[in-house]
Amino acid sequence: MTEQTASYRDLLDSIAALAPADQALVREYVAYLRWRSERLAQDDRRAGRPWRYSFLENLAGADVRASRVAEGMEVKLGEAVVGGERRPALWQHPPVDGEAQIDYHVPVPAGLRDLRLRAAIGIRDGGQGDDRLVAFRVRVDGWQVWSRAAYPRVWQPLEIKLPFQAGNVLRLTLATDGLGQHPWAWAVWADPELTGELDE
Repeated sequence: MTEQTASYRDLLDSIAALAPADQALVREYVAYLRWRSERLAQDDRRAGRPWRYSFLENLAGADVRASRVAEGMEVKLGEAVVGGERRPALWQHPPVDGEAQIDYHVPVPAGLRDLRLRAAIGIRDGGQGDDRLVAFRVRVDGWQVWSRAAYPRVWQPLEIKLPFQAGNVLRLTLATDGLGQHPWAWAVWADPELTGELDE
């Protein structure tokens, strides 16, 4: 008799010695283990390869504009320090009046699932406006899907699940607005990117 067979018989003997109610609990637990194993196998089959789109790498192909006048607007790539932490970022200082807008046209591959926008927002160190707010906004095909009015002195992470149609071009807009208080509206987006999974 092998060691594995002996262990198996010991297990059966232990179950047989249980009261009927406890044996029923064992059956339920075995059924749960089977269900969990099947679920994990399904998840493994669904898992695709990761896909990403960097807004920093694709800024040159984006449309940058002001919603009203461009005076005072600054949009560029650069490292930004927020709360003493330096990160690669998209600088988007809004104009004197209205929004700074960056439109990206993103080809969404067929078979893409779980599209999300990941980034962190902040106000660069040195800004002197704790009594004011800057609006950070995200639009998809003209529809606002996320907005926050804040003056974040440390990086604030965000993750947004986005509506999309695989195989189409997604128009995503990042916008900032000084809400009538242009000075010190030193808005930045750290490492903004889209992520998803492609079916194998």
